[in-house]
Amino acid sequence: MPRKNMSDLARLQQQFVAFLRGKPSNFTTRISDQPPVATKVRLGIYQNAYRMRLRETIDSDHPVLGTYLGDDLYDNLVEQYIRLFPSRVKSLRYFCDGIPQLLAEQSPFSDHPILSSLAAFERILLSAFDAKDAQTIDVNQLASVPAEQWPDIKLTFHPSVRVFDEKINAVETWQALKSEIEPPAPLRREFSAFWLIWRNQERLTEFKHIDASELVLLQNFLDGGDFTLGCEILSEYISVDEVPLRTVQYLQSWLGAGLITDITC
Repeated sequence: MPRKNMSDLARLQQQFVAFLRGKPSNFTTRISDQPPVATKVRLGIYQNAYRMRLRETIDSDHPVLGTYLGDDLYDNLVEQYIRLFPSRVKSLRYFCDGIPQLLAEQSPFSDHPILSSLAAFERILLSAFDAKDAQTIDVNQLASVPAEQWPDIKLTFHPSVRVFDEKINAVETWQALKSEIEPPAPLRREFSAFWLIWRNQERLTEFKHIDASELVLLQNFLDGGDFTLGCEILSEYISVDEVPLRTVQYLQSWLGAGLITDITC
């Protein structure tokens, strides 16, 4: 196709997208009238369908957030988000990635920090659910490692493994709303709470609260550290005498939950 025609097509596409987003565009002048349905009406159908599809995506990705907000505030969120965060990616899977940011920055939502954290938790659950597949190993793999190689053990985790850093009780709120019971009042934490999130072998997303010692050991392995380094880091959180047993317990727990895909030495 000649370069000129390619440029014309790109320009037409840009005008069409601008029209769909409600921005100034000459796209309407490029459409011929075809009675009995007026051009304005026909174009309005496309524009409404575009916005409805984006709203359906927000509805699907953030059902618990929508319940917490209620109809009026949720409608406000949808309107602001579609206007301020227009879709720039081919897959709608990523369209709502900016919702936590909007809730943290835009009034009236920014006055309620629980909202951004609740949205962020829903997004990380989606991210874990959509992660790539990988074959996991069980505790027998750990038992087969010779004792002399234990100091050099490194772990590869399932692609779905995530850690959620919570500074307000968003997860407890999410759990209450999911169970259709009254959520707790928002409560800021003096220290962050951490949640381990993953997709199990039945393709269901799971999560559990983890303490500081499990977090630092997990992060050590996620960062490529070995068993020896993990024990050294862990000794800053618990008694040195407890470190080897606690480390093995954490490894067994992760293997039992299907979080690990490989053990190397």
